[in-house]
Amino acid sequence: MQEAIKKIKEALQLIDELKRQFSVRRHPDGCDKLLYTGIAESNVIEKLMPVVEKKFGVAYKPAGQSALLKNWFDGFVKGVGGIRSDQTLFRLDITPELIMFCAFWPWGSEPVKTSIRIGLMCSDEELEKKLEKALQGCF
Repeated sequence: MQEAIKKIKEALQLIDELKRQFSVRRHPDGCDKLLYTGIAESNVIEKLMPVVEKKFGVAYKPAGQSALLKNWFDGFVKGVGGIRSDQTLFRLDITPELIMFCAFWPWGSEPVKTSIRIGLMCSDEELEKKLEKALQGCF
């Protein structure tokens, strides 16, 4: 578990980079212990993509690509709540039961804003509780 925590903390350095370089700010909507929700101006998303790709690799589902089949059959996509064609989703496998993700969700009500969600999906409830304690204050 220590190796997984180290890998997660390295990836979470992305949050500070996005705040510093692109003025991403925390959104009060983010209340999950293993999820960071930030807001960015939509015009910086293209510029911050290379920063995210350094930590997560290429997008698992890039904006503009259809997501219909992924929403129906992909457990990972279902786990993050589904995804629309205008949204971008990154995936970083930490262990077989632990996946880190980063998602860009443009606001339908205010298209000049985009939510950036960085979080963990864990298929083991006990492991999730341990991670909540070990990563307290990191998100």
